[in-house]
Amino acid sequence: MSRRSLDPKRFLMTKPAYKTGNETAKKAGEENLGKSRRDHRWFAPVLVELRKVFKQKLAAELALIANRSTRVCEDWIATPPRGAPDGEALSALLNSRIGDVVWKALTKSCAEPWRKKLNRQMEISQLLDQQRETAARLAALQNGGDL
Repeated sequence: MSRRSLDPKRFLMTKPAYKTGNETAKKAGEENLGKSRRDHRWFAPVLVELRKVFKQKLAAELALIANRSTRVCEDWIATPPRGAPDGEALSALLNSRIGDVVWKALTKSCAEPWRKKLNRQMEISQLLDQQRETAARLAALQNGGDL
């Protein structure tokens, strides 16, 4: 047994140990292709719209809706973002009371005709709801009722 094999410096875990000492940590197929592969930019337009809806405590509101911890949601809204909702959380956001806001933000740059038709239908639905509410309020006021 040689003296070199028992050298304690060889067993330190600070650097990877390579047989020849001149190999690189990455093979040719493992080259870094740029910045982080975790791209959270898709969630940025949604955050802009959600900040309009929730002026305060956005992380707490998102945590409640998406069934995630407040800390995770703080990562979503951080600058720069350190994460974005996964599929389950996105589904929860879309199926919540703010689903229309999330959907519109996600499809804002879509130029497909189906999106324009669907937006038109959503606006018609909102106007009909407002019309019903206004008619009910008018009837209550005309009957001497108090809202």
